[in-house]
Order: sequence, then structure tokens, then C-alpha cells
Amino acid sequence: MVTTCTAVYGLPPTVLSKANLVQVLKVQQENLQLLRANGVVLAIGSDMVNDSSVEEAEYLQKLGIFDNLTLLKMWAETTPRTIFPKRKIGQLQEGFEASFLALAGNPLMDWTNVRKIKVRFKQGNLLAP
Repeated sequence: MVTTCTAVYGLPPTVLSKANLVQVLKVQQENLQLLRANGVVLAIGSDMVNDSSVEEAEYLQKLGIFDNLTLLKMWAETTPRTIFPKRKIGQLQEGFEASFLALAGNPLMDWTNVRKIKVRFKQGNLLAP
């Protein structure tokens, strides 16, 4: 299952009023806890065309349901394998595509480091900063 929880923030007030938003967020949290407790594989995504999954990952981190390691594995391993099941991605291992980011700090210690990208590699090629 791909999470798209932050999509609620893009809904117009005619669809979701601010008064109902608090209840929707509570239901999201309860549902994510239920899915996790029942072993459902979760990937991180976005329903917003002008958005990346970083906002979704940050939102999930703030919910406190997943520790940083679990969340990072969902985002960096499960998500790419879910999107591209026939490709060898999502692991730093012999025979896998060398697509990865090097961060300025450890996101396990401080989640804000996910936005501090120092180097990008895609399929073994260094991308321009």
C-alpha cells in the first residue's frame, strides 16, 4: 500500500472543512497504526503532481508511528521496489543499480537531514549539484 496522507492538505474547503480536518488526521493515524500492526507493506508516495514524497515522509515522521529507521527503509527500499518491481534497486548491493543520495547528516539521529543532500547518483552516474 502506498501512503498519500498529506493529500488532505490540498483538498479545497468545499471537500474537507478545517473543522473536519482534525478528525481525518486522527483516522489516518489510527489506520496507519492498524496497517502496521497487521504487517501490511507500506510504501511512501504522493497524490500531488507538484509534490515529491519528501513531504509525505516528513508528515509520517511527525506522526510518530514509525521510528526513523523503519521510515527510512519504507522510503528508500520498499518504495522504489514497489514502483519498479522488475529493477534491482533499493539496496546498496552487488548487481543493483547505483542510485542513491549522500546526506550531510544521519537521518536516524535527526530526520531533517533527509533534506540535506550533498551528492546524488543515478544508475552509477554522479548528478550535477
